[in-house]
Amino acid sequence: MTPSDYEFLQAAPPGPSFERTWPVRTGDVDPERRVRLDGIARYLQDMANDEMFHRGFDATDPYWLVRRSIIDVLEPLHWPSDVTLLRWCESTSSRWCNMRITLRGSAGGHVETEAFWIRFSAESGMPTHISDGGMEYLQQYVSETRLRWKALNTTTPPEPSPADHTVRLRATDFDPYQHLNNAAYLQLVEDDLNGDPLLAAPHRAVIEYLAPIPLGSSVQVRSVRDDAGYRQWLYLLDADGAPAAKPASAVSVITLPGAPFDAPAPWPPEQVERIEWKS
Repeated sequence: MTPSDYEFLQAAPPGPSFERTWPVRTGDVDPERRVRLDGIARYLQDMANDEMFHRGFDATDPYWLVRRSIIDVLEPLHWPSDVTLLRWCESTSSRWCNMRITLRGSAGGHVETEAFWIRFSAESGMPTHISDGGMEYLQQYVSETRLRWKALNTTTPPEPSPADHTVRLRATDFDPYQHLNNAAYLQLVEDDLNGDPLLAAPHRAVIEYLAPIPLGSSVQVRSVRDDAGYRQWLYLLDADGAPAAKPASAVSVITLPGAPFDAPAPWPPEQVERIEWKS
């Protein structure tokens, strides 16, 4: 299966789900005021943490790792606006689940996402069973209870080339578990695709995590941009600057059906009345 073949199991939550609304912040948008892919990833992670604490699963199921995120930008979110997020579970197994989040902006914008979350043990660092209470909640409306992992980004990485570049990751790129933050991966994608027409029409971004990247690491970025879209791989560098034999992550960005996006409304809007400031 390829990223273009993959389909979500549910178009909308079959029952009550978890919902939040907050303002789009300027730190998550590009100069055209489009919410970037890394901004969307930040929203997904914040939404997951909000639900965990809201449901009380911080006490029973506190440790999770995202193995894959799929982000379908059907219409871009923009600043200024509010974004409403709707989160529900689509499929489960005993140790992992697929969580869906729909994002819609008050001024337009529609994004569909799915994340493959793995419940892991803090002691062993290995996948562990979801608690009985957690499973009871997650399985309320699922379409599949025997979820299995199957990679989507299976294109063979290119050989090293002069186009590869090195990035030293920052302390601010890591989360409380010392995992490279989901948004940090997609910041590197946004760097490569700055101004690319791929982001100016409906598109799907798929990021899969293949190996840990420790705090303080440097990575080699390899990428390909062709008619099939964009692919990127991160290779962990050792102390001598040599890349690992296998990549630590694989990303693809492909086009989805649909017309190019309309330009955002002008900002700031025309001021009708003059504001008089008084000293």
